Amino acid sequence: MHTYCTYTVTFSSGCQRPVGLSRGKAKVCYYSGWYYCQSCHQDNSFLIPARLLHNWDTSKHKVSKQAKEFLEFVYEEPLLDVQQLNPCLYEHCEPLSTVLRLRQQLQSLRAYLFSCRATVAEDLRRRIFPREYLLQHIHLYSMADLQQVIDGKLAPFLSKVIKFASSHVFSCSLCREKGFICELCQNGQVIYPFQESATRRCDGCGAVFHTECRQKAQPCPRCVRRELHKRPSSFWSPDDDSPDCFHLPYQDT
Repeated sequence: MHTYCTYTVTFSSGCQRPVGLSRGKAKVCYYSGWYYCQSCHQDNSFLIPARLLHNWDTSKHKVSKQAKEFLEFVYEEPLLDVQQLNPCLYEHCEPLSTVLRLRQQLQSLRAYLFSCRATVAEDLRRRIFPREYLLQHIHLYSMADLQQVIDGKLAPFLSKVIKFASSHVFSCSLCREKGFICELCQNGQVIYPFQESATRRCDGCGAVFHTECRQKAQPCPRCVRRELHKRPSSFWSPDDDSPDCFHLPYQDT
C-alpha cells in the first residue's frame, strides 16, 4: 500500500506567489488576516482600528505592505464613529471619556463663537484646523486622533482651545446676552452650559441651572411652564362638558 502526502498551496495575497513549506514562509497580516510572502510583508507595525475600538488594544501589530499603505492613506481621515462602533468604550477607557467631555464643552462653545462676529468664528476655525469635525461631531475620530488619545496629547490640545473660546465668551457682551440666569436661585449671575462642573442643563428644554440648585429641584420649572402652556387657557374644566360647571385654580392657604 502506498501512502500519498497531499497539501494545499497557499498564495501570497499581494503578488499571488506560492508560499509555505519549501516555497517560503508565509506571514500573516494582522489587519486583513491574509497570508503574504516575505516581499509583500516586511514586518511593518501599525495600530489595528478594530482591535483599538473593540478592545482598546493600543499595541502595534505587524501588517503587510499593502495594509500599511492603506492605513497610512486614511490615518488622518475622520472615519471612526465611536458611538456607532462601540459606545461602551467610553465607560472602560478613561482617557477617551475625558476627551468626550472636552469635545462636548467645545461643541457648546462653538454655538456661541459661531453666532458671534465672523472674525471670532474664523479664529476658532484656525485654531482647530484642519480638524473642524472635532467641533461638530463629538464621536468622530481619525486614527491620528486616537493615537493622540493614547499618547495623552489630544486632551491638552482641546483644553487649550476651550480656554481661548471660554475667555472670549466671558468677556464678550454679545455672547453674554446668550447666557442663562438660574431660575431656581435667581442670583442674577450669568451662567453657561459649557461650565461643566458648575452648571447642569435640562435634557428636556435646554435651560441651564447651577448644579446644586438643579439637584435640589425636581422637576425643571421651565418644563413645568411649557407643560402648563399646552393646557386649555379657559376656566372651564376640560373634563366637564357642562357649561354651568367651571374650574378655578386651587390655592393652599
